[in-house]
Amino acid sequence: MGAKLGRNRIETQTEQQRTYRFELGDREAWLKHLQERGYVVVTAALASAEVREARELLWQDLTKLYPGLVQGDIGSLSEMRLSRPGLVANLAQCAGAWHVRGSPGVKQAFAEIWGTPELIVSMDCVIVWRPWWLDERWRPKTEGLHLDQNPFSKPKLECVQGMVPLLPVTETVGGLQVVPDSHTDEAKKRLKELCSHLKNRGDWCMLDGVDLTTKPQLLLADPGDLILWDSRTIHGGVVGTGCVSEDHGQGRGEPCGELARLAVTVAMTPRARASALVQQVRVDGFEAGRCFNHSPHEAGTSDGTLTSKPPTGYSPIQLSAAQAALL
Repeated sequence: MGAKLGRNRIETQTEQQRTYRFELGDREAWLKHLQERGYVVVTAALASAEVREARELLWQDLTKLYPGLVQGDIGSLSEMRLSRPGLVANLAQCAGAWHVRGSPGVKQAFAEIWGTPELIVSMDCVIVWRPWWLDERWRPKTEGLHLDQNPFSKPKLECVQGMVPLLPVTETVGGLQVVPDSHTDEAKKRLKELCSHLKNRGDWCMLDGVDLTTKPQLLLADPGDLILWDSRTIHGGVVGTGCVSEDHGQGRGEPCGELARLAVTVAMTPRARASALVQQVRVDGFEAGRCFNHSPHEAGTSDGTLTSKPPTGYSPIQLSAAQAALL
């Protein structure tokens, strides 16, 4: 495909990081960046103590899911039967994921986006990568650049997706990359010209081979930051250099043992957008241990929803009042 997509904008990673990171309280600035560029990083949405508790809970969840896994034992990481992208659907309803979803800072951010505190939350996967520089068999392979919202059938804003890393996102490890400005009407017009085959497809739109003028950028983040992106924004995972450096383990909070990446996907939309049927499906899914997707008001009906059997012996956790309000 010879045509180009997006604006011809080249920035260094240092310049990018200065411009896309904002404090939660600086709402006008980060909302403007999200609206204009299609992505933003809201810093310290989770306090350090919340980050530590989320990681402790997720380690407990992981050791239950993988009985041979022992925190502190690098060799035991081989007991984890991870997919290459590291998307763990079996942790969708675990205590660690719900701890992140129920964080006041995360809800505040989405309440600012939608103009209401009456929200429901996504119940999507947890992302786990092992330090593949120690064992090549652990090297992750991401899904590549894609969209989770079809530009033909859903041209307007449907959802703002989110992710909370619990370990530093660095060039060493990698993480989420986005294509700036790819959510705009102009960019979508060009994308539809390039990718007419996406018409009448679902929301899962792979974009391999699309010639992008705007270079994808890795969004660097600290543990507890909230990464947000418009669902119309082209995005995808990217694996880092894998070269061991001192940056991993730094940032707010304590390092998380021997994992390379640990992140919880989280998105919220107004409860009013979900039908009574969808809300019941969500409750039933929580009770059954199901994984849904990024769009809370669709109850996992769009493409890209991961399916998995609930963990052996699954029983739903006791939600706090703040968590239950988001179900």
